[in-house]
Amino acid sequence: MMEERIFWFQGQPQPGPRETIGVLEVRGDGGCRAVFAERTEVLGKCHIQLARQAWGPKDSLETRWWSLVLDEDHKAYTVRTGSCGDALTTHDVPRIVAALVSLGLLAESTMIHPDDGPALLPGLDEARSSAPSEGSAIPGRRRRKRSNMIK
Repeated sequence: MMEERIFWFQGQPQPGPRETIGVLEVRGDGGCRAVFAERTEVLGKCHIQLARQAWGPKDSLETRWWSLVLDEDHKAYTVRTGSCGDALTTHDVPRIVAALVSLGLLAESTMIHPDDGPALLPGLDEARSSAPSEGSAIPGRRRRKRSNMIK
């Protein structure tokens, strides 16, 4: 069953490349929600228009909207400022990660692009932190020699 705080927007199909996009909303109180759509079904084909068509205007100055591009499993592939206009800073990353986890949208490949720092892969970090320790083997996987690893 899909999370109630995730809404699929459906508009009139228009010509153009198909891509599933979304907007993540995080409110000042920590509440969050997301809206998804096929880019070709959004007037203007941009994230800010998707948010406005789905939710109307923002209800608070503390509310932040960030652009999502989704993977084939409808998990967040990228999170960025995009056309939504709200800056995405390294300070915002913990709130974004918490919202993605809460909505079930964080994947190992999720990349967050802060405006003031390097891109981050919080899903990969989470997978690594829950993986067995360095000395233990993961069944079915071969360990690489350190000399072959990129530094």
